[in-house]
Amino acid sequence: MKKTAIILFALAFIFAACDKNKRASKRLMKADTWEVVELSVEGQNLSPLPFWQVNDCDIYETLCTASWKLDDKQSQFYWQFNEKAQLFTISRIVAPEDCEDFYTEEVEQQTFKFSGDYEVIERKQKSMVFESTKTLGFDGKKVMIRLEKKE
Repeated sequence: MKKTAIILFALAFIFAACDKNKRASKRLMKADTWEVVELSVEGQNLSPLPFWQVNDCDIYETLCTASWKLDDKQSQFYWQFNEKAQLFTISRIVAPEDCEDFYTEEVEQQTFKFSGDYEVIERKQKSMVFESTKTLGFDGKKVMIRLEKKE
């Protein structure tokens, strides 16, 4: 009886953790477009600010993607929630056709530099805040991304 209770508790815990990742992912995908209202390093806001176009996906079947858009240019990145939606990961997608634009297009540089693992500070229906010291472009520095649902 005791073993059965422990197994049921463990299964419930696993499903609850997966469910939080799925709920957070659905919330991000449902908005479709998110405006980046803060993109800062060590408290200093960077500009220009992009917006994200998030694609719908099945988080358990595929890698989820989004577009980091700046003016009329865009860069693709993978994104994922983990650890009960307390960790958010961004990873720039390197496509062969983007290689020549990497050094000349600001959008490609932003996507690369801000790729990394972020702690989820806020996860609301119309806003999200991510913070990290583990990004490719600013390792060891406090980076913040604040998103608002674009109406």
